[in-house]
Amino acid sequence: MSTKDRPDIHTRFKKGQSGNPSGRPKGRKNDAIQIKDLLFRPIRINDGNGIRSVPKIVAAIEVCLNKALKGDIRALEKIMKIAEKLESFKWAPPIPEITCIRRVIVHPNGQTTDLE
Repeated sequence: MSTKDRPDIHTRFKKGQSGNPSGRPKGRKNDAIQIKDLLFRPIRINDGNGIRSVPKIVAAIEVCLNKALKGDIRALEKIMKIAEKLESFKWAPPIPEITCIRRVIVHPNGQTTDLE
């Protein structure tokens, strides 16, 4: 930066003087806090056990999970991304290793035939 780019000395801030003396108004929240407040604002939902109050983000995740359980692949991908970001799979019980695949045929009269 050359001396041509700098403001004149008499127009620069004086020592100890703030560039924004009034600052941010008191009580005003930044965008991140406003979004957090919106996501965690409680909402009342009616499920099989009655009405309960949960944060909006929890209700939205439940809706997404229910869509995934009904076969919505995009909803399943979103739930998997959320679980991965929250490292939910680190605490999941280990999946048992598949050692044998068997095919069992059930006849209409109740007999079973085991094919290996």
